[in-house]
Amino acid sequence: MKKLIASIGLLLMWVSTQAQTPEKEQFVYGDTVRTYTMYIPDSLKVGAPLVVYTHGYGSKSRWLDDLNKVASSNGFAVCYPDGAPDDRGKDGWFVGYPTQWHMDQNEEDFFAALLDEVCTKHMLSRENVFMAGMSNGGDLCYQLAYTRPDLFKAYASVAGLTFEWMYNQRKLSEPVHFLEIHGNADKVSAWQGDHENKGGWGAYIPVPLAVSSIAANNRCTTMSSESFPTLSDSTRIITHTVYGNSPSGKDVEVYEIAGAGHSWHKKDLPTAEIIWQFFKRML
Repeated sequence: MKKLIASIGLLLMWVSTQAQTPEKEQFVYGDTVRTYTMYIPDSLKVGAPLVVYTHGYGSKSRWLDDLNKVASSNGFAVCYPDGAPDDRGKDGWFVGYPTQWHMDQNEEDFFAALLDEVCTKHMLSRENVFMAGMSNGGDLCYQLAYTRPDLFKAYASVAGLTFEWMYNQRKLSEPVHFLEIHGNADKVSAWQGDHENKGGWGAYIPVPLAVSSIAANNRCTTMSSESFPTLSDSTRIITHTVYGNSPSGKDVEVYEIAGAGHSWHKKDLPTAEIIWQFFKRML
């Protein structure tokens, strides 16, 4: 009996492990084969919305249990694409890091191809597609807001940045739904910006300026704020600011987390749920 129980336990552990490590899917893009993984909730309806999550630079966190849980509760799919390697061999998204300038990578074209592939293959809505990104993936959200604001219905960045080269050389052309979640003690993606490139990522502008620039381009005419404590520490405060009343109805929101560093911030607030509730308003 003990051997039987032990065998069942091992089987359950194996099944659990398999559920947490999904198989990668492939598609041909140009002269390369790119990979991604999908989270498809049970009984997902045909034409369901899709959230694309773009990982951080070289990050191994490409499968978010909290985002998948929200997907199951709300009936949408999640796609986790893998970035392309730079000259350090680290996967990422081209946003102009010093290690990336050799890359022949058009992220706008890649994600247009990825959306066509995934939405067709898994019978998902091609209209209701959203991007959420962390760190380097959040940087990409800002970049696409400048270069392809129409590619996704809304963008949500966590610890993302706008680089000075993008800010100076490109112009925001269309209003865009945009959300930023950021710790003001982040030492990797500094809240106050890094004009002198002390961090080595390239010069970038302060987060409040990055967000307010999008709000100004949207022609938002109101700004409101509310504050509340973090989930993990009642002495630390989150300030939620909404830039609203845009003629296009496309608002901009930012959550500033006092004393928080570089993370997905799920210990401070329900990040995945906040992102989905922001996206949900566009359906």
